[in-house]
Amino acid sequence: MIKSKLYLLFLFSVLSADFTFANQSEINIYSFRKQELIAPLLNDFEQTTKIKVNLVNGKSQELLRRLNNDGAQSLADIVLSADLAQLHNHRHLLQPFNDFAQLINVPTQLRDTNNLWLSVSIRGRALFTSDTTHVPTPIYYGDLQQPQYQETFCVRDWQHSYNQTLFAGLLASNNNQDSAWIQHANKLLVKRPSGSDRDQLRSLAQGKCQFAFANHYYLAMLQNSQNKRDRDMASKLSINWLKNQQGLTPISTTTVAIAKYAPNADNANRFIEYLISDSAQKMYASLLAEYPVTSVIKNSEFKPALEGVKRSIGLLDQAKAISP
Repeated sequence: MIKSKLYLLFLFSVLSADFTFANQSEINIYSFRKQELIAPLLNDFEQTTKIKVNLVNGKSQELLRRLNNDGAQSLADIVLSADLAQLHNHRHLLQPFNDFAQLINVPTQLRDTNNLWLSVSIRGRALFTSDTTHVPTPIYYGDLQQPQYQETFCVRDWQHSYNQTLFAGLLASNNNQDSAWIQHANKLLVKRPSGSDRDQLRSLAQGKCQFAFANHYYLAMLQNSQNKRDRDMASKLSINWLKNQQGLTPISTTTVAIAKYAPNADNANRFIEYLISDSAQKMYASLLAEYPVTSVIKNSEFKPALEGVKRSIGLLDQAKAISP
Protein backbone atom coordinates (compact mmCIF):
# COMPACT_ATOMS: atom_id res chain seq x y z
CA MET A 1 0.00 0.00 0.00
CA ILE A 2 1.18 3.53 -0.79
CA LYS A 3 1.78 5.80 2.23
CA SER A 4 1.86 9.57 2.40
CA LYS A 5 1.98 11.53 5.72
CA LEU A 6 2.19 15.18 6.68
CA TYR A 7 3.56 16.42 9.99
CA LEU A 8 3.68 19.92 11.59
CA LEU A 9 6.92 20.91 13.33
CA PHE A 10 7.71 24.22 15.04
CA LEU A 11 4.82 26.07 13.40
CA PHE A 12 6.06 25.06 9.94
CA SER A 13 4.71 22.39 7.61
CA VAL A 14 7.35 19.76 7.06
CA LEU A 15 7.02 16.45 5.27
CA SER A 16 8.31 13.36 7.02
CA ALA A 17 8.27 9.78 5.86
CA ASP A 18 7.13 6.89 7.99
CA PHE A 19 10.13 4.82 6.90
CA THR A 20 11.17 2.40 9.62
CA PHE A 21 14.12 0.60 8.07
CA ALA A 22 15.46 -0.52 4.73
CA ASN A 23 13.69 -3.68 3.66
CA GLN A 24 14.38 -5.85 0.64
CA SER A 25 10.71 -5.73 -0.32
CA GLU A 26 10.26 -1.95 -0.01
CA ILE A 27 11.09 1.24 -1.84
CA ASN A 28 10.83 4.76 -0.42
CA ILE A 29 9.88 7.48 -2.91
CA TYR A 30 10.06 11.26 -2.60
CA SER A 31 7.66 12.61 -5.19
CA PHE A 32 7.06 16.17 -6.36
CA ARG A 33 4.07 14.94 -8.35
CA LYS A 34 0.51 14.74 -7.03
CA GLN A 35 -0.26 11.35 -5.55
CA GLU A 36 -3.48 10.87 -7.51
CA LEU A 37 -1.58 11.27 -10.80
CA ILE A 38 1.07 8.63 -10.19
CA ALA A 39 -0.95 6.24 -8.01
CA PRO A 40 -1.87 3.93 -10.94
CA LEU A 41 1.81 3.56 -11.85
CA LEU A 42 2.88 2.88 -8.29
CA ASN A 43 0.09 0.38 -7.72
CA ASP A 44 1.01 -1.45 -10.92
CA PHE A 45 4.67 -1.53 -9.88
CA GLU A 46 3.71 -3.02 -6.51
CA GLN A 47 1.56 -5.69 -8.12
CA THR A 48 4.15 -6.51 -10.78
CA THR A 49 7.21 -6.70 -8.54
CA LYS A 50 5.71 -7.35 -5.07
CA ILE A 51 7.86 -4.44 -3.81
CA LYS A 52 6.00 -2.25 -1.33
CA VAL A 53 5.96 1.46 -2.17
CA ASN A 54 6.23 4.05 0.62
CA LEU A 55 5.39 7.45 -0.86
CA VAL A 56 6.04 10.93 0.46
CA ASN A 57 4.53 13.78 -1.55
CA GLY A 58 5.62 17.38 -1.22
CA LYS A 59 6.98 20.47 -2.85
CA SER A 60 10.36 20.07 -4.48
CA GLN A 61 12.10 22.64 -2.28
CA GLU A 62 10.90 20.95 0.93
CA LEU A 63 11.81 17.41 -0.05
CA LEU A 64 15.18 18.33 -1.53
CA ARG A 65 16.01 20.29 1.61
CA ARG A 66 15.10 17.29 3.73
CA LEU A 67 17.14 14.97 1.50
CA ASN A 68 20.14 17.26 1.88
CA ASN A 69 19.75 17.70 5.65
CA ASP A 70 19.32 13.98 6.32
CA GLY A 71 22.51 13.15 4.44
CA ALA A 72 23.68 9.57 4.91
CA GLN A 73 20.80 8.97 7.33
CA SER A 74 18.20 9.52 4.60
CA LEU A 75 15.92 6.58 3.82
CA ALA A 76 14.76 7.99 0.48
CA ASP A 77 15.47 5.72 -2.48
CA ILE A 78 13.84 7.53 -5.40
CA VAL A 79 13.28 11.17 -6.32
CA LEU A 80 10.40 11.59 -8.77
CA SER A 81 10.16 15.10 -10.23
CA ALA A 82 7.41 16.91 -12.11
CA ASP A 83 10.02 18.79 -14.14
CA LEU A 84 13.70 18.19 -14.83
CA ALA A 85 14.35 21.79 -13.77
CA GLN A 86 13.46 20.83 -10.20
CA LEU A 87 16.66 18.78 -9.97
CA HIS A 88 18.75 21.72 -11.15
CA ASN A 89 21.79 22.17 -8.85
CA HIS A 90 21.00 19.00 -6.88
CA ARG A 91 23.16 16.42 -8.64
CA HIS A 92 25.15 15.98 -5.41
CA LEU A 93 22.08 14.37 -3.84
CA LEU A 94 21.86 11.65 -6.50
CA GLN A 95 23.65 8.44 -7.48
CA PRO A 96 23.87 6.79 -10.92
CA PHE A 97 21.31 4.20 -11.94
CA ASN A 98 22.33 0.98 -13.67
CA ASP A 99 22.47 0.48 -17.39
CA PHE A 100 19.73 -1.82 -18.63
CA ALA A 101 18.43 -3.02 -21.98
CA GLN A 102 15.43 -0.67 -22.28
CA LEU A 103 17.65 2.41 -22.14
CA ILE A 104 18.30 1.97 -25.83
CA ASN A 105 14.67 3.01 -26.40
CA VAL A 106 15.17 6.39 -24.71
CA PRO A 107 16.90 9.13 -26.75
CA THR A 108 20.27 10.05 -25.25
CA GLN A 109 19.07 13.67 -25.03
CA LEU A 110 16.51 12.57 -22.43
CA ARG A 111 18.93 10.94 -19.98
CA ASP A 112 21.89 12.19 -18.05
CA THR A 113 25.31 11.34 -19.47
CA ASN A 114 26.32 9.92 -16.09
CA ASN A 115 22.97 8.21 -15.43
CA LEU A 116 22.04 10.61 -12.63
CA TRP A 117 18.55 11.23 -14.01
CA LEU A 118 16.24 9.74 -16.61
CA SER A 119 13.27 11.36 -18.34
CA VAL A 120 10.18 9.16 -18.08
CA SER A 121 7.53 11.31 -19.79
CA ILE A 122 7.30 14.42 -21.95
CA ARG A 123 5.06 17.44 -21.75
CA GLY A 124 4.91 20.72 -23.61
CA ARG A 125 3.98 24.29 -22.78
CA ALA A 126 1.18 24.66 -25.29
CA LEU A 127 -0.60 27.71 -26.64
CA PHE A 128 -4.37 27.47 -26.17
CA THR A 129 -7.03 29.31 -28.13
CA SER A 130 -10.80 29.38 -27.65
CA ASP A 131 -13.77 29.39 -29.97
CA THR A 132 -13.94 33.17 -29.50
CA THR A 133 -10.28 33.86 -30.33
CA HIS A 134 -10.20 36.26 -33.25
CA VAL A 135 -6.56 37.37 -33.21
CA PRO A 136 -4.49 35.29 -35.69
CA THR A 137 -2.76 32.43 -33.88
CA PRO A 138 1.04 32.84 -33.87
CA ILE A 139 3.17 30.09 -35.38
CA TYR A 140 6.59 30.91 -33.98
CA TYR A 141 7.61 32.15 -30.55
CA GLY A 142 9.28 35.04 -32.31
CA ASP A 143 5.85 36.19 -33.49
CA LEU A 144 5.02 37.21 -29.92
CA GLN A 145 7.01 40.41 -30.44
CA GLN A 146 4.32 41.64 -32.83
CA PRO A 147 2.05 44.44 -31.49
CA GLN A 148 -1.13 42.47 -32.25
CA TYR A 149 -0.35 40.09 -29.36
CA GLN A 150 -0.06 42.76 -26.70
CA GLU A 151 -2.70 42.44 -23.97
CA THR A 152 -4.10 39.16 -25.35
CA PHE A 153 -2.67 36.51 -22.98
CA CYS A 154 -3.62 34.81 -19.72
CA VAL A 155 -0.55 33.29 -18.05
CA ARG A 156 0.40 32.09 -14.58
CA ASP A 157 3.39 33.72 -12.84
CA TRP A 158 6.30 33.97 -15.28
CA GLN A 159 8.61 32.83 -12.46
CA HIS A 160 6.84 29.48 -12.14
CA SER A 161 9.08 26.53 -13.07
CA TYR A 162 6.87 25.61 -16.06
CA ASN A 163 7.45 29.04 -17.63
CA GLN A 164 11.09 29.15 -16.60
CA THR A 165 11.69 25.80 -18.31
CA LEU A 166 10.06 27.15 -21.47
CA PHE A 167 12.25 30.26 -21.39
CA ALA A 168 15.40 28.19 -20.90
CA GLY A 169 14.33 25.95 -23.78
CA LEU A 170 13.98 28.97 -26.05
CA LEU A 171 17.39 30.30 -24.99
CA ALA A 172 18.82 26.87 -25.82
CA SER A 173 18.07 27.41 -29.51
CA ASN A 174 20.76 30.13 -29.61
CA ASN A 175 18.53 32.27 -31.80
CA ASN A 176 17.58 35.68 -30.44
CA GLN A 177 14.35 35.69 -32.46
CA ASP A 178 13.05 32.87 -30.24
CA SER A 179 13.72 34.56 -26.91
CA ALA A 180 13.77 38.35 -27.48
CA TRP A 181 10.11 38.68 -26.41
CA ILE A 182 10.75 37.25 -22.92
CA GLN A 183 12.10 40.48 -21.45
CA HIS A 184 8.90 42.25 -22.50
CA ALA A 185 6.54 39.34 -21.79
CA ASN A 186 4.32 41.42 -19.51
CA LYS A 187 3.16 43.37 -22.55
CA LEU A 188 1.33 40.20 -23.63
CA LEU A 189 -0.83 40.10 -20.52
CA VAL A 190 -4.50 40.96 -20.26
CA LYS A 191 -4.34 40.73 -16.48
CA ARG A 192 -1.85 40.29 -13.67
CA PRO A 193 -0.51 36.68 -13.57
CA SER A 194 -2.26 34.60 -10.91
CA GLY A 195 -3.57 31.11 -10.35
CA SER A 196 -2.73 27.79 -11.96
CA ASP A 197 -2.71 26.60 -15.55
CA ARG A 198 -6.30 25.46 -15.10
CA ASP A 199 -7.24 28.99 -14.05
CA GLN A 200 -5.72 30.43 -17.23
CA LEU A 201 -7.74 28.03 -19.36
CA ARG A 202 -10.88 28.93 -17.45
CA SER A 203 -10.30 32.63 -18.15
CA LEU A 204 -9.66 31.85 -21.80
CA ALA A 205 -12.89 29.85 -22.13
CA GLN A 206 -14.77 32.75 -20.49
CA GLY A 207 -13.48 35.12 -23.16
CA LYS A 208 -11.25 37.13 -20.83
CA CYS A 209 -8.24 36.68 -23.12
CA GLN A 210 -7.37 35.53 -26.63
CA PHE A 211 -4.62 33.06 -25.71
CA ALA A 212 -3.28 31.15 -22.72
CA PHE A 213 -0.11 29.22 -21.98
CA ALA A 214 -0.62 25.95 -20.12
CA ASN A 215 0.88 22.48 -20.06
CA HIS A 216 -0.74 20.43 -22.78
CA TYR A 217 -2.21 17.65 -20.59
CA TYR A 218 -4.61 20.05 -18.88
CA LEU A 219 -6.89 19.82 -21.90
CA ALA A 220 -7.24 16.04 -21.47
CA MET A 221 -7.80 16.50 -17.74
CA LEU A 222 -10.67 18.89 -18.43
CA GLN A 223 -12.11 16.69 -21.18
CA ASN A 224 -12.15 13.66 -18.86
CA SER A 225 -13.31 15.52 -15.76
CA GLN A 226 -16.37 14.31 -13.86
CA ASN A 227 -17.37 17.97 -13.59
CA LYS A 228 -19.61 18.93 -16.51
CA ARG A 229 -18.45 22.56 -16.33
CA ASP A 230 -14.89 21.40 -16.93
CA ARG A 231 -15.96 19.33 -19.93
CA ASP A 232 -17.96 22.24 -21.32
CA MET A 233 -14.95 24.49 -20.87
CA ALA A 234 -12.70 22.00 -22.68
CA SER A 235 -15.08 21.91 -25.65
CA LYS A 236 -14.34 25.60 -26.25
CA LEU A 237 -10.55 25.18 -26.30
CA SER A 238 -8.00 24.21 -28.93
CA ILE A 239 -4.32 23.36 -28.53
CA ASN A 240 -1.52 24.82 -30.66
CA TRP A 241 2.22 24.15 -30.71
CA LEU A 242 4.47 27.15 -31.19
CA LYS A 243 7.87 26.58 -32.82
CA ASN A 244 11.31 28.05 -32.58
CA GLN A 245 13.00 29.31 -35.73
CA GLN A 246 14.22 25.78 -36.47
CA GLY A 247 10.64 24.51 -36.57
CA LEU A 248 11.04 22.65 -33.26
CA THR A 249 8.93 22.88 -30.11
CA PRO A 250 10.64 23.16 -26.70
CA ILE A 251 9.65 20.39 -24.30
CA SER A 252 10.05 19.57 -20.62
CA THR A 253 10.24 16.15 -19.00
CA THR A 254 9.25 14.47 -15.79
CA THR A 255 12.27 12.67 -14.39
CA VAL A 256 13.34 9.97 -11.98
CA ALA A 257 16.60 9.66 -10.05
CA ILE A 258 18.08 7.53 -7.28
CA ALA A 259 18.91 9.25 -3.99
CA LYS A 260 22.60 9.24 -3.10
CA TYR A 261 22.21 7.19 0.08
CA ALA A 262 19.32 4.98 -1.07
CA PRO A 263 19.10 2.01 1.31
CA ASN A 264 17.15 0.03 -1.29
CA ALA A 265 19.23 0.84 -4.36
CA ASP A 266 18.45 -2.46 -6.09
CA ASN A 267 14.72 -1.84 -5.80
CA ALA A 268 15.26 1.75 -6.96
CA ASN A 269 16.92 0.46 -10.12
CA ARG A 270 14.03 -1.93 -10.68
CA PHE A 271 11.61 0.99 -10.34
CA ILE A 272 13.47 3.06 -12.94
CA GLU A 273 13.53 0.11 -15.31
CA TYR A 274 9.80 -0.33 -14.78
CA LEU A 275 9.01 3.32 -15.61
CA ILE A 276 10.28 2.95 -19.16
CA SER A 277 8.71 -0.44 -19.73
CA ASP A 278 6.06 -0.66 -22.43
CA SER A 279 3.24 -0.99 -19.89
CA ALA A 280 4.31 2.03 -17.81
CA GLN A 281 4.89 4.21 -20.86
CA LYS A 282 1.42 3.36 -22.13
CA MET A 283 0.00 4.38 -18.76
CA TYR A 284 1.75 7.75 -18.97
CA ALA A 285 0.04 8.28 -22.31
CA SER A 286 -3.41 6.92 -21.52
CA LEU A 287 -3.87 8.03 -17.89
CA LEU A 288 -1.70 11.15 -17.60
CA ALA A 289 -1.97 12.36 -21.22
CA GLU A 290 1.81 12.79 -21.32
CA TYR A 291 4.03 11.72 -24.19
CA PRO A 292 6.10 8.54 -23.76
CA VAL A 293 9.87 8.99 -23.93
CA THR A 294 10.26 5.68 -25.76
CA SER A 295 8.27 6.80 -28.80
CA VAL A 296 8.92 10.55 -28.85
CA ILE A 297 10.51 10.39 -32.27
CA LYS A 298 7.24 9.02 -33.67
CA ASN A 299 5.21 11.92 -32.27
CA SER A 300 3.30 13.57 -35.11
CA GLU A 301 1.77 16.56 -33.28
CA PHE A 302 5.02 18.51 -33.16
CA LYS A 303 8.75 18.09 -33.60
CA PRO A 304 10.35 18.15 -30.13
CA ALA A 305 13.52 20.15 -29.55
CA LEU A 306 15.35 17.20 -28.00
CA GLU A 307 18.78 18.82 -28.15
CA GLY A 308 17.52 21.66 -26.00
CA VAL A 309 16.57 19.52 -22.99
CA LYS A 310 20.02 19.15 -21.45
CA ARG A 311 21.23 22.50 -22.76
CA SER A 312 18.32 24.33 -21.13
CA ILE A 313 19.26 23.09 -17.65
CA GLY A 314 22.37 25.24 -17.75
CA LEU A 315 20.31 28.23 -18.87
CA LEU A 316 17.74 28.31 -16.07
CA ASP A 317 19.60 31.05 -14.17
CA GLN A 318 19.77 33.17 -17.31
CA ALA A 319 16.08 32.57 -17.97
CA LYS A 320 15.22 33.74 -14.47
CA ALA A 321 17.37 36.85 -14.87
CA ILE A 322 15.66 38.02 -18.07
CA SER A 323 12.07 37.12 -17.28
CA PRO A 324 9.59 39.57 -15.70
